[in-house]
Amino acid sequence: MPRPRDPEVDRALAEATLALLHEVGFEALALDAVAARAGVSRPALYRRWPTKLHLVAHVLAESVAPMPDPDTGSAREDLRVLATTLLDALSWVLLAVHAEARRAPELGLHERFLAGRHALVAEVVRRGVARGELRGDLAPDLVRDLLLGPLLYHWFATGERPSVDRVFDHVWPTLVPG
Repeated sequence: MPRPRDPEVDRALAEATLALLHEVGFEALALDAVAARAGVSRPALYRRWPTKLHLVAHVLAESVAPMPDPDTGSAREDLRVLATTLLDALSWVLLAVHAEARRAPELGLHERFLAGRHALVAEVVRRGVARGELRGDLAPDLVRDLLLGPLLYHWFATGERPSVDRVFDHVWPTLVPG
């Protein structure tokens, strides 16, 4: 029969993981360093998470707060707030983990982190269509990709945080009724 997990050990490992991620990044993160920083044995860490990706995906999924629905009364403002909030929450660490986690769907990182955000964009689009602010033929995933895709790509390509307003000024006309 497996031993129950100690929440204090879990907390220490999570704190150590987050600290080391900020210091060295995902690629350089070593599980031995996490265990040492947390003051726990390597077996205690490996009993909980068999790989670095499992550990980091769990810690990030547990530490990143859900994105609130801005519901400002304006589809444009709601989408702008969501895009800004997403950029504020992302870091190179989180992007690296998401890219790596695509090869390990059993971790459920997509469901635990992105699915709720995608549903929120869909709700904003639904409200915008219902109010006549957005075209009725828009697919929420297309709106997400048209608005967020350029922001993320710019960040990847340049290493600089993009201007949400600049992207919105260019993309918005394609989303609104003629």
